[in-house]
Amino acid sequence: MDFPHFFWLHIKKSAGITTRKLLQPYYVEVDRSKKPKNFIAASPDEYNDILNNYRVVLGEYQFRRALFAKRYLYKEKWERIYSFAFSREPVDRCISMFYYLYWNDLGPARNLVRALRTSLSEKKFVFNTSYAFDAFLGHVEEARRSDSIYRPLGLHFTTHTAPVWEDVSDLEGNLLLTKVFRLEHLIGGINKVFEACGIGKRIENDATMLNRNPRRGRYTPTRNQRNKIEEIYSRDFEVYETAER
Repeated sequence: MDFPHFFWLHIKKSAGITTRKLLQPYYVEVDRSKKPKNFIAASPDEYNDILNNYRVVLGEYQFRRALFAKRYLYKEKWERIYSFAFSREPVDRCISMFYYLYWNDLGPARNLVRALRTSLSEKKFVFNTSYAFDAFLGHVEEARRSDSIYRPLGLHFTTHTAPVWEDVSDLEGNLLLTKVFRLEHLIGGINKVFEACGIGKRIENDATMLNRNPRRGRYTPTRNQRNKIEEIYSRDFEVYETAER
């Protein structure tokens, strides 16, 4: 089979490093940080990883990556490509975002310094995890309302907190991917992709996650915070509930 063997849409904070590793050698990686490659200078087998790079700005398709891929990258062959993504339980994904983007454990002294600085910059009391999580959700809401992908806290924040639904659907609300798997069934999902694509490789079930955040703390959102997550990511809960187990 010619490239691409498949199309994988990387949903941020959903085991991206691990998935890239497990998809080798059938998923072609490019430089995504020092000298990010662009589509014009790339070969078709590199398109997928370029699209999965949050640094690549797509204009009106910034949060419609599957639609961008269908319309522009694989226009003549989209329906023949096995396309897939992994859906993480939305509350767990949101907590992961929080610790990755906003509230990593820096140690007691540095945590206190950060709390002081954050309280001053936010102009509100942010001295414990619950207050910080409220502030974080406020920024996520602001990012969704903003007319700029760089506000309130930059492109990295905006893309990593973007909802899943828009990225995997078209403008009429139709799912564009062949399959969405639950993240907790990552190994089984990849093996099903390989099988569907006629690839002989299989992965053992004891493969481990490579990019767990060592500074992620433990936090259970309050009822009000969970309601806010359900409001912001309402369609993502649908994606997760209907994803293949």
